[in-house]
Amino acid sequence: MMTYNRIFALVLALVLIVPPVFAGGNECAVNIAPEEDIPENDVGIRALYSIHQGETNYHSAYVPSGSSTLFVDLDWFIPQQSLTLKIISPSGSTYAYYHDTDLDGDKDAQIRTWIPSPKAGTWQFQVYGEIVRGTQDYSFEATAG
Repeated sequence: MMTYNRIFALVLALVLIVPPVFAGGNECAVNIAPEEDIPENDVGIRALYSIHQGETNYHSAYVPSGSSTLFVDLDWFIPQQSLTLKIISPSGSTYAYYHDTDLDGDKDAQIRTWIPSPKAGTWQFQVYGEIVRGTQDYSFEATAG
């Protein structure tokens, strides 16, 4: 019975917290080639993914020149699980590597950060399942502003 309650609570939280994946315009705008134009008012994507223990998932976002900030948000909803986030700049160097408690000191199943004056180009993001029992769903968003 406890398992069904947890599953129901997770599904309810996802429905209430995570915006629909296909809402809005062209959600793939962050993955366009550098020579293409980014549609106005559509420079980010938020989607739901799954990960297992020891697995790495890869994400990318194109940041147009003149962007003042790159917002990055990783949420996985269950603090007992642990994911890490590696951010790689367009030049290919590691910009940052985060654990759950690195930014705010709390084990709250989220990593939220921003990069001021990000370099234009394709940023890479690696989400790693550091401590995952079974399958862990998570949402990821990278938005240039």
